[in-house]
Amino acid sequence: MPDLLAELRAAFPVRERWLYFNHAAVSPLSVPVAEAMQAFQRDALENGSVRFQGWLDRRESARLQGARLLGADPSEVAFTTSTSQGLLTVAEGLRMEAGDEILVIQDDFPANQIPWFRQERRGARVVVVPRHEGRVRLQDILDRVGPRTRVVAVPWVLYDTGQRLDLVALGAELADQRALFCVDAIQGLGGFPLDVEAARIDFLSADSHKWMLGLEGVGLFYCRREHLEALDDPFQSWLSVVDPFGPYDPGKARVPDARRFEFASLPTVALFGMEACLELLLRTGAPLMAERILEVTDHLAAGLERCGWRVTSPREDAGEKSGIVQGIPPTGSLDAHVAALEARGVSVAARGGGVRFSPHAWNTVAEIDQLLERLDGLVA
Repeated sequence: MPDLLAELRAAFPVRERWLYFNHAAVSPLSVPVAEAMQAFQRDALENGSVRFQGWLDRRESARLQGARLLGADPSEVAFTTSTSQGLLTVAEGLRMEAGDEILVIQDDFPANQIPWFRQERRGARVVVVPRHEGRVRLQDILDRVGPRTRVVAVPWVLYDTGQRLDLVALGAELADQRALFCVDAIQGLGGFPLDVEAARIDFLSADSHKWMLGLEGVGLFYCRREHLEALDDPFQSWLSVVDPFGPYDPGKARVPDARRFEFASLPTVALFGMEACLELLLRTGAPLMAERILEVTDHLAAGLERCGWRVTSPREDAGEKSGIVQGIPPTGSLDAHVAALEARGVSVAARGGGVRFSPHAWNTVAEIDQLLERLDGLVA
């Protein structure tokens, strides 16, 4: 039986130079992703666009894999250039009315706030769900859902503390409400199992360059089939319509599925990389990766506390844990610690009032022990 986690680890040459715990920022490239992009570049270098149809075939192959990752139908999946593009597609595409309410989370990442606050120009009202000691409580979200709530826009995982929200429980509570359920999944998708049907999610967006182990510039957007017509595509162009290479008629029909949101040319080289990272994720499997991520982050959190750090990520409830562990050092500034760790071959980031560590499933407990050794006397 293959050791899938060992195979996954072998795919990341960065391990030879760095203790890399920064997937919540940008994942390092794996060998399969790099090789896939190089294959496209060689083809374009040697053949130009002669094999263009083959490029389109790779896009559809990647779409099937993206749908498998989400538990969706391929007709509900589109590719985007960013998480932001997917969220803007929903925020700008919904026909908002004066008095509509949109729920967002206090201190969420700006990409999941700006699109919604822009709707105030249409008369919508943004309701901010407060955190309590850094945590988001499900009941606090539900208490603010009312008859005028149009969208509940939440992150799956908080980008700073790493709290993972129970999407299935939230989706079940929202199922009988007017509100649409929109999820920014970038800090969880790839590392943890997700089924958009089980969670009753209406819209979801996530770039591939974090937990999906992909690269910047390409991601997944999910639109539940029944909501296709609810979005007045804010970005609509030649690829949004049927027979895109044919003459344009102002009444020309839009593509009948989520591909209508792929309104213009996408970076083909990135789509080759996207297909490769999806293959990597599906081969290893989200349940196995989640198990390893929690093992490694539990070891990390306990070790940080032994070193005098204060761990501010929720770690008591297994369902709230993610791949992010936020810690506050006993002395010194956050930036000083990040710089000192980088000088010792450790990649982390300062976010939201703490140092953010974000190992993936290819990282090991032994690497965490090496990190803890390098914390000794880090900042005087």
